[in-house]
Amino acid sequence: MIIKTYNENHNYLLFIDLEFSNQDLVQFAGLLFKRIDDETYQLIRSLNTYVSRKVCYPFMEYTSITNSFLEENGIPLSDAKMLIMEDFLMDIPLNEIEVISHGLKNDRIVLNNSGINLLTYNNKPIDGYCTYMNGRRILERQNHLTLVDIAEESGYYVHAAHNAYNDV
Repeated sequence: MIIKTYNENHNYLLFIDLEFSNQDLVQFAGLLFKRIDDETYQLIRSLNTYVSRKVCYPFMEYTSITNSFLEENGIPLSDAKMLIMEDFLMDIPLNEIEVISHGLKNDRIVLNNSGINLLTYNNKPIDGYCTYMNGRRILERQNHLTLVDIAEESGYYVHAAHNAYNDV
């Protein structure tokens, strides 16, 4: 996958989305792009992982992710942390990355509470871009800013919303 950007100076773009229950990480999805020329990035890695934990009924209704699915397909949080930080992001200098998310502040808090630091690197903030906050600013409105709203308005259909891999 190739994407075009304008006025972007990071060597890597990391698009993330999470599903979480009571601020506990349940699903992490990420697409990592590397700059290949001034305005072009190429997908170099993707990751979709689930954490084995019990979730409440409202979470299951909202995401369609069930306890039985997590029991069969989830991994311990410690393994998810290693998979994300030591495999997926293993050789990527975090000072050259921009983390992009729809609800970036909360996603970073959930990850940080899970032991996954995408807030700082060598005591300096990791750059980030929140599509929710910037959508609000660019579209000059306070509502109709869900990921589905913005995607559909831009001509994209989000299949199975509230599944982190589909949303990312």
